Amino acid sequence: MSIVSLARDLDLSISTVSRALNGYKDVSPETRERIRKRASEIGYRPNPGASRLKSGKTFAVGMILPAVSEGNHGVDSVYSGLMGGVATELEPAGYHLIATVQTRNDPDRETSLYENLVRGSWVDALIIGRTRVNDPRVALARKARIPFVTYGRTNSSEPYAWVDTDNEQAFYLLTKRQIESGHTRIALLNGPLHYYFAILRHKGYVRAMNENGLSIDPLITLNGELSESNGYSLCRNLLVSANPPTSIICATDALAFGAMAACRERGLRIGLDISISGYGNSSASAFCDPPLTTVDHQVFQNGRHIGQSLLGLLRGQAQSREIHYLEPVVLVPRQSDGPYPPSSRGISNLSR
Repeated sequence: MSIVSLARDLDLSISTVSRALNGYKDVSPETRERIRKRASEIGYRPNPGASRLKSGKTFAVGMILPAVSEGNHGVDSVYSGLMGGVATELEPAGYHLIATVQTRNDPDRETSLYENLVRGSWVDALIIGRTRVNDPRVALARKARIPFVTYGRTNSSEPYAWVDTDNEQAFYLLTKRQIESGHTRIALLNGPLHYYFAILRHKGYVRAMNENGLSIDPLITLNGELSESNGYSLCRNLLVSANPPTSIICATDALAFGAMAACRERGLRIGLDISISGYGNSSASAFCDPPLTTVDHQVFQNGRHIGQSLLGLLRGQAQSREIHYLEPVVLVPRQSDGPYPPSSRGISNLSR
């Protein structure tokens, strides 16, 4: 059925039906619901080719997905939930999400991929994820005057639309929990500091340590890729140091899983001899042994906020400087961390 037939069936103008189906707010909520309900009943689907020809728009939003780590072609699992949330908002409004994968950590190449999307007029808007402190992708999108929303923030003072998780508060809460359990030598396995989220997570860690008068040892605040293998490697180095930590806070659950493997290899009982916590509340975190203390950050909801923000920009109903959403975090305590001091089998004996 065509939109003309749908409008005739409802005894409404074609313009009213079209605007209602595209979510414009100048059509009353009651009329929009009536039109959407009838369209669903009779199986009406808009003709995307006709829509593109008429409007000059692609009705697509583009995103380059980051790989888990260097040389790993898999997509970071966080982004599957994020894209699900974005699509939940975009698809009913007639937009779809185009995504491809960045298979290596090459900022210049990734910026070029975004530039190709813009120059080729493949998309009407962009999502920029895993933001950097100084992010050339943001500068590119602003210069091209294409609507965009970042997942994360940057160091730029220029206004732009962003949705983020409260990374600083997350690592403040994780560190404070370890301090309240009696730990004073607390390691941080963080992501690379050219990512802004890593700066914020370090800031939360430092705030909690400073509030409690604890010194920060750069030898146990380490940075690297956000993978299990890197968590394993970094943790092994910590365990053989002259003054190893009694608690390890990890920037992702993946890093924590790797750290747990390194501790088991040394005969340490996780949660008893050494405490480990992560971030992300991944599906595996509740089922590993022992279950991992972590932070939940509502990725799907972040995606929904990004989708809603993009639609506001695309429809001219919102300004970039108005879109700043900081998603709260929730600490999820489990059995992978526990009180200090470690038992007689603990980590303090390893360096002897």
